[in-house]
Amino acid sequence: MKKIILALLLLAAAGVLFWRYGYSGSDGAAGAGGVPGRQTVRAGRGDIEITVSASGRIEPEREVEIKSKASGEVVKILVDVSDEVRQGMLLFKLDPVDEERSVARIRANLAMSEAKLAQVKIAVEAAEAKLRADAARAEADLKSAEAELGEYTARLQREQRLFEQKVTTREALDSAVTRRIQAESAWINAGTKMDDLKVQALELERTRQEVAIATAQVENDAVSLADAEQRLKETEVFSPISGVVSNRTIQEGFIVASGVSNVGGGTTAMKIIDLSRIYAIAAVDEADIRGVVPGVEAVVTADAYKGVEFPGKVVRVATTGVVESNVVTFDVKVEVTGPRKKLLKPEMTTNVLFRVDSRRDAIHVPVGAVVRKAAKREGGAGIAAGPDSGGGQAEPDYSRRQSFVTLIKPGGIEEERQVEVGITDGYQIEIVSGLSEGDEVLLLQNGDDNRWAGRPPGPGGPPGMGRR
Repeated sequence: MKKIILALLLLAAAGVLFWRYGYSGSDGAAGAGGVPGRQTVRAGRGDIEITVSASGRIEPEREVEIKSKASGEVVKILVDVSDEVRQGMLLFKLDPVDEERSVARIRANLAMSEAKLAQVKIAVEAAEAKLRADAARAEADLKSAEAELGEYTARLQREQRLFEQKVTTREALDSAVTRRIQAESAWINAGTKMDDLKVQALELERTRQEVAIATAQVENDAVSLADAEQRLKETEVFSPISGVVSNRTIQEGFIVASGVSNVGGGTTAMKIIDLSRIYAIAAVDEADIRGVVPGVEAVVTADAYKGVEFPGKVVRVATTGVVESNVVTFDVKVEVTGPRKKLLKPEMTTNVLFRVDSRRDAIHVPVGAVVRKAAKREGGAGIAAGPDSGGGQAEPDYSRRQSFVTLIKPGGIEEERQVEVGITDGYQIEIVSGLSEGDEVLLLQNGDDNRWAGRPPGPGGPPGMGRR
């Protein structure tokens, strides 16, 4: 029994040694071009695509909360959840009784204000006419009083001369003095009437100001009436956009609060979403965001539709990241296109695959076949500091790094060759120049232990990778 166990252990050890040191090439045999004990691969030709995946959710073009500007009881609802609505379509009505009473009351106030304005205008016209007439009379009386005063003053002077000459009597002189005093009093009264005209003009101006006040009151009542009529119209609520009713919180008999005058913002009666454009909002990890830019094509999938792919395109990348559980992500907005986009509903969970870059019919090798080395400084022998480059011991220039593969020539001869690389998907890397399809190269590290897997193109990616 012990001999059998020992024999099995030896066979197992032999098998491991054979697998480790005897396998060569993708077919597992160290053929004529292979290297015994080392794994090789041949440069192939095909497509390489760099992708970034992220989870997200579906959002509509916009979502509008419907609130009533007026307060009151809901008396009629014309739409329900999932109903399609058009812009300007009637959604629901409130009881208009209170607003109708308000309109009637303010309309009556406006009529009173207009009547008062007309009354004041008539008073102004009457005061103006009276002022004109009184001014004419006062001016005539003043002229008449001035004339009489002059006449009786001259008579008094004649009577005084005659009395001094003893030609007239004392009674005639006293009569002339009396008439002179009466004429002077009449002249003074006429002057007082002219002063009264100034007071009358001030009263007229005050009446004119009453016209201005009455006019302003009419305008104020007219505005109040327009507001009341508008509030009456607002008892009917119309859709501001075309879309689909996504939520409804009211029923007939429900009391809603105004969204304008209520401190709390009013009652949200329903929500309408615009599905004319559909977007997927994906949270992309900061390690992958560099290659995700506006214009990049994407493929959106949803658990609800297995096997269905929805094409899309990146339209916006958030400037600021969001930190959750010490992980930084950036919201990327992808517009979903195609005839089946309406299958997606808001808040659906989705997976988004971003096609960051691709090469068609490119020569490629596994990333484990490419190494990076520092170039030799100017004046050194050879291009790179490779072990087989020979020709001097120049110092390596770490500021310039180049890509190399180990080419297997016929007879198992190894040659280190510089290559120009392009993009990589983390497993295969594009060879822009330096190799031909079918060339056999040494695989320097296990492809399953790929340190480049999942990295985007650029300085942080695989050897020499980057956009061309």
